[in-house]
Amino acid sequence: MTDGRQVKTNAPVVSSRAFQMTTEEARAALDVVTGSYHVKDIPVHVLFDSGATRSFVSLNLSKSFSKSLGMLDCPLEVDFADERFVYASEVFRDCILRLYDERYLVDLFPILLHGNKVIIGMDWLNCNGSVIDCAKHLVRVRTVAPDS
Repeated sequence: MTDGRQVKTNAPVVSSRAFQMTTEEARAALDVVTGSYHVKDIPVHVLFDSGATRSFVSLNLSKSFSKSLGMLDCPLEVDFADERFVYASEVFRDCILRLYDERYLVDLFPILLHGNKVIIGMDWLNCNGSVIDCAKHLVRVRTVAPDS
């Protein structure tokens, strides 16, 4: 309070990074791994990005998600490589990412991205013991044993 009036304080902001590429740029890049997979049973272009701290979904694609959005306690500031930034205050929790016959849960933050795509960042890659092999253009992901 100041002079008897309530003053709005700034809520803390969490920072994150994402890199924006077109599908064509991603396919041509030697250090990027991409593929077509299913997220929430929708075929999408997925970019596996070790430079992104979180996982994201394009606003356009997120409109077709049926599960309601969750609100974040504090907004997420997403910095892009071209020095732009946006704030994300919502998240789709526990979306199913299907890689071949395996299913994984991923939290996706909706942000403005070109096209219908998903960026899988270090939050998911680290939790799933993933290794990106850029030379072979593949991602190795730990699978869950059927008995566990």
